[in-house]
Amino acid sequence: MSRFVQSMKVMKHAATFLLPPSAVSATDRLAQTYSLVVLNQQIPKFTPLLWSHAKLRICADGGANRIFDDMPKLFPDQNPLNIRHRYVPNVIKGDMDSLRPEVGKFYSCKGSEIVDRAENQDTTDLHKCISFIREQTPAFDSNLCILVTGALGGRFDHEAANLNALYVFSDMRIVLLSDDCQIRLLPKSYHHEIHIQSSVEGPHCGLFPIGGPSVSTTTTGLTWDLCNSEMRFGSMISTSNKVCEETVTVCSDADLLWTISLKSPIHMGRLCH
Repeated sequence: MSRFVQSMKVMKHAATFLLPPSAVSATDRLAQTYSLVVLNQQIPKFTPLLWSHAKLRICADGGANRIFDDMPKLFPDQNPLNIRHRYVPNVIKGDMDSLRPEVGKFYSCKGSEIVDRAENQDTTDLHKCISFIREQTPAFDSNLCILVTGALGGRFDHEAANLNALYVFSDMRIVLLSDDCQIRLLPKSYHHEIHIQSSVEGPHCGLFPIGGPSVSTTTTGLTWDLCNSEMRFGSMISTSNKVCEETVTVCSDADLLWTISLKSPIHMGRLCH
């Protein structure tokens, strides 16, 4: 296994997008480019923090309703209209079966691009948004990371479709987020280093071989590490594990989903817009 690991490329992960921009080093800011996709589910309380990190903000159809309705609730001491003027998505994209007309008109007048893809019912709104981001990227950017809110919770078929998007776009860094946890795909073609931001995430975590069984998975940095362990649904999976070191490493012969709990509240610091 050690010779196999040494021959693999290393993919590093760090949830610095959960830290205030002032707490992220200049090197880390240059190393990662973020896009934000807001789906039509409850937005996390730290959505303004994600917004401040993202260079491109896309609402998937009814996700615009969530920003319009729920973002002002995160700033109870401020005028709701001022918050709506502050948080304007670059793009609203989807089949437009959920976007309220008055919300679409408000953001359109503020400069948001409305992209109607109602003719394509074979893909989800998240799929459409990720495809759009890929089209907007001049060349493949290995530093691009797509943050997705509203991907967890609600109907399970929607959750399953969002998890499937991680596999459809397995060559892209995509993180699904809720108030409680984050989920990302760890492709089997890499040896993974996960740098834990202990002030905002952990300790509970898990690894799941949803796309197919794993014959051999090895980890370090967990309370219950795996050593050439087999994982499959119907048998053992790594759930309710805990991180116990600043860096977790994962090497597997299968694509795995990594999930880690988020601490509450996540402090947003002083945000600039």
